[in-house]
Amino acid sequence: MKKVLITPLDWGLGHATRCIPIIRELISRGCSVSIGGSGDSLTLLRNEFPSLSFFDLPGYNPVYPSSGSMVWKMASQLSKFRKVIRDEHDAVERISHENKIDLIISDNRYGCWSEKIPCVFISHQTNILMPKRFGWLASMVRYLTSRMINRFDYCCIPDYPDHRSLGGQLVEFGNDSIKAKVLYMGSLSRFKPSASREKKFDVLCILSGPEPQRSMLEKVMMDQLPSSGLKYLIVRGLLSSSVVKDEQIVDFLATEKLQEAIEQSEVIIARSGFSTVMDLATLGKRAIFIPTPGQTEQEYLADTLMKKRIIFSMTQDQFDLPTAWEESKKYTGFKFPHYHDDLLKKALNEILS
Repeated sequence: MKKVLITPLDWGLGHATRCIPIIRELISRGCSVSIGGSGDSLTLLRNEFPSLSFFDLPGYNPVYPSSGSMVWKMASQLSKFRKVIRDEHDAVERISHENKIDLIISDNRYGCWSEKIPCVFISHQTNILMPKRFGWLASMVRYLTSRMINRFDYCCIPDYPDHRSLGGQLVEFGNDSIKAKVLYMGSLSRFKPSASREKKFDVLCILSGPEPQRSMLEKVMMDQLPSSGLKYLIVRGLLSSSVVKDEQIVDFLATEKLQEAIEQSEVIIARSGFSTVMDLATLGKRAIFIPTPGQTEQEYLADTLMKKRIIFSMTQDQFDLPTAWEESKKYTGFKFPHYHDDLLKKALNEILS
């Protein structure tokens, strides 16, 4: 029985939620799974898998700007991030030794590797996109990213290697930049499509991501949804509470309840984070995306999917619900099937062998 340590990044909940299908598959194969992490992402996985073993890792705790440049804000925290990477590496080495771990699977935690046992790095951003005015940094960022990924034995992409790719340029590689063996895992979602449900809501608004932008988007929604005449539900994305505020606002929904709400809704309003894209693609939903201001990855995904006429997107500062609602009807939503676990199974077959 292999002992596997899973370590998701703590920037939002997406890295943790997309580890859920991996954890389920490993358990089904008889593996002993432990989870290392921090913050709400670790709490979410504790709630999903209460019988597993958990370890605390250093938290990144990134601070996002309420306005201004995201790049400069992240750059100002680089020394803190480098220290976390060093500290999490030391912690993982200790945990692996003390618990006789056979395999480490890190979701975007660059320090969670060991020279002594096989290590897997999961990422949907092998090519970190830079804003246009910082394009001159792109080659250096790609070099540094590749260098850190190459400490791992495998680089696993939660996407498809063909026309179904959701990540596009985000998962592109330089000619020889990645030395780790690249495997594709398909669209990693904690959801599995179920039988069609009766529609209950016109709009489901899922708030997510770090502060202060989460609260800023909540204010935009609360200013516009109540007077819209639409039937709506707001999930505030606050894991610290699951108290129902009223019939239209809840702090948090666990996996089963969230999938039920998504499937009962005509349109989903959400950030365009990659894990959200995978979830909605898996369930074949229509969406209105509002990318986190200054977050290049989300802006790219929203723009790309809009150009493909799949979803409609508006910026947070210009968001107008009546316009977005009408425009969204002109887009197809995610129609072609994005769920099957063959690629995940094949990737794990190779890794575990």
